[in-house]
Amino acid sequence: EDYDKAIQLDPAEAKRYLSRGVAYHRQILGQYQRAIEDYDKAIQLDPDFADAYYNRGIAYSNLGEYQRAIQDNDKAIQLDPDFALAYSARGYAYSNLGQDERAIQDYDRAIQLDPDFADAYYNRGYSYDELGQYQNAINDYTKAIQLDPNDAWAYYNRGVSYEGLGKFDLAEKDYDKACELDRSLC
Repeated sequence: EDYDKAIQLDPAEAKRYLSRGVAYHRQILGQYQRAIEDYDKAIQLDPDFADAYYNRGIAYSNLGEYQRAIQDNDKAIQLDPDFALAYSARGYAYSNLGQDERAIQDYDRAIQLDPDFADAYYNRGYSYDELGQYQNAINDYTKAIQLDPNDAWAYYNRGVSYEGLGKFDLAEKDYDKACELDRSLC
């Protein structure tokens, strides 16, 4: 309701639509289409609004529309070439399309722009895993864990990578830690 009131007060302000769109897709789970409508309006009001393209791309990814997510993140990066989040989001979309080598290039750029970007390390590790490059994956999951020690999925997936290398004792330790942090992984 607060977002609706803010839009009523200033319907020509693109940031108000962006804020409501973010609320739809992050706080009111599953409202991706409504979020996209608000991002569309923000872009209509400000065609150079990189954050609106990036967030619309995230919403498209959540709907499984990865090509559209890539297009929106392409535009966000065109508008802001140092937008680490957009590179990572585009990498995620490429990875979901099975284009892990292309995804890794985007994660590399995201990490270059923001060396403390835990999610970019995690996602790059996942892409390395998909390519069977287990040691690279372990290195990235380890960095993600250093940056975010409570990331249960990083421990879990590092365990998967350790299994890929036949290091079952290390895999078991990571699975145990993942379970300790998130009981749904037990």
